[in-house]
Amino acid sequence: QLEVGRYDMVGITETWLQEDRAWELNIQYYTSYRNDRQVGRGGGVALLVRDGIQFLAREDIRTEEVESLWIELRNFKGKKTLIGVIYRPPNSSRDVGFIFQQELKLACNKGNATVVMGDFNMQVDWE
Repeated sequence: QLEVGRYDMVGITETWLQEDRAWELNIQYYTSYRNDRQVGRGGGVALLVRDGIQFLAREDIRTEEVESLWIELRNFKGKKTLIGVIYRPPNSSRDVGFIFQQELKLACNKGNATVVMGDFNMQVDWE
């Protein structure tokens, strides 16, 4: 359960939303920014941004092959921060993994602080 107004931003993966059901993510005190899966069921990402926080959607970073969305924030001194939400389905092809890497590189090479959140479905050996 989301405590309304407590968080500045909330990233969501596997939203399962579709364009014709926009009302399903209409939460008081938040602006929702979404990228719904275009083919098949499931997937999709969203970012809830608390009202009063200005942001710019960065469509130039997002690719068609990766379920992601990106926004840009600016502080009062003009410093930019990129925020990304990414969902990488399990058993994705190597091509999707490569494109995912390219998207991250593109975002990080913009010279801004970058925050990435999501469900990457990657096996990591921490030992």
